Amino acid sequence: MKKIQRLITRIGLTLLAGVLIGGVLGSGKMTPHASAAAAGNGYVYYNSEDALYRVPTAGGTAQKLSENFSGDYLEATSKYLYFFESDDLSKLQRLSLTENNALISSFAGDKNILFYQIEGDYLYFLDDKGVIYRSPANAADDSQIKQIANNVDTEFPGFFVMNGRIYYNVLKNGTNTWAASKSRDGSGNVQFIAQGAIPSSDYIYSTPTGTSVMVDIKPAETYYSLNSMVLYTLPLNGGNPKAVNAKNPLDANATYSGFWTNNYYIYNKGITVDDDDNYVYSKSKGYAIDKSGKIFQLSQTGIVGLTEMGGNKFAYVDGNGKASISTVANGKVTSTKPIALTNVTNLFKVQNGTAAGQVVLFAASGTFALNADLTLTKLNGVTWDNSAIYESATGIYYFNGEDNECLYKMSADGKTKLKLSDGPVTEIYTISSN
Repeated sequence: MKKIQRLITRIGLTLLAGVLIGGVLGSGKMTPHASAAAAGNGYVYYNSEDALYRVPTAGGTAQKLSENFSGDYLEATSKYLYFFESDDLSKLQRLSLTENNALISSFAGDKNILFYQIEGDYLYFLDDKGVIYRSPANAADDSQIKQIANNVDTEFPGFFVMNGRIYYNVLKNGTNTWAASKSRDGSGNVQFIAQGAIPSSDYIYSTPTGTSVMVDIKPAETYYSLNSMVLYTLPLNGGNPKAVNAKNPLDANATYSGFWTNNYYIYNKGITVDDDDNYVYSKSKGYAIDKSGKIFQLSQTGIVGLTEMGGNKFAYVDGNGKASISTVANGKVTSTKPIALTNVTNLFKVQNGTAAGQVVLFAASGTFALNADLTLTKLNGVTWDNSAIYESATGIYYFNGEDNECLYKMSADGKTKLKLSDGPVTEIYTISSN
């Protein structure tokens, strides 16, 4: 009989406002999904000696925004900084960025908010009553808040706004959970995708040609890992969903430990969890499923981290701490080259002004940029614990241990460094494009 493995917490490790080095969230609370940060211009928001500051990403004078600041899940617009209070992760707060000596104020009244997202010019949020609201992100007050969806299943609170639609989980007929979408302004009918739940906003993915959604068709099971994950594809702006693997659902643990790419979902077949609910990657194998349902093996060992390199190439780290680059063609791996680095913990792509970006690897011996010829350049001073990488922001941001923990920005190739703060930094909150 096949051993049934325990399932990790459904929300688990989620990307925080574009940050690729995230933190574990409490049950029922989700991080916001930020709009893409600017590649060149914008602001870094950070904590120094308990005060909130921001400084231009291009360098300049830092601005103190608030004394004795304590907040989580920050997102900024051109006029406001939104966040949850650290001691009350249900009340949405905001701080004016245009007024001198502005005070922190509540937004959305006494609503208990489970999740929020800023997309374009609008703020979207879900309350504990199962209602999704929308407001202009720079609204002067609460008066422009508008209800756009209701009957949301708050057991699965993550939603995602893209391509004119909002994707979320709804209680159909008040009892059955369905993955669904509707127009982002609340108009029109609800489009039901499939019975089941989208586990979180991380399981919705968009490309220039369409939208992919991973749906758990047995969402009531929260302890055992079942073969219950079905990939659905939809036209870019909504339309009839297509089940890719309805007859062969993926294992939940395998899927939750996986990654989206433009053409595939990468998952870890046979992955287990230990007594602390941590994944045991070394006992699994990395697989890929494409949008037609074709499956092929990518790695002999489970994949901890992966990024696309262009030209059907993937750089990835396996459960044995080895990094490799594989080329895929016609639904199979045609070549694999090892990267000369051991005890690698993870890797990320850093924006550097090129379409391919710069692959950066974190290892026991340090942090390294991967060059085009597969040689490595050590990024001195950057470690897993002191750095943050943002999906659409150029460079790496880190606390410089050789300079009083001041905030620095390093180019993705390690060739240039820019000092951004004069005081020690204890936390990098977010980067905005405004």
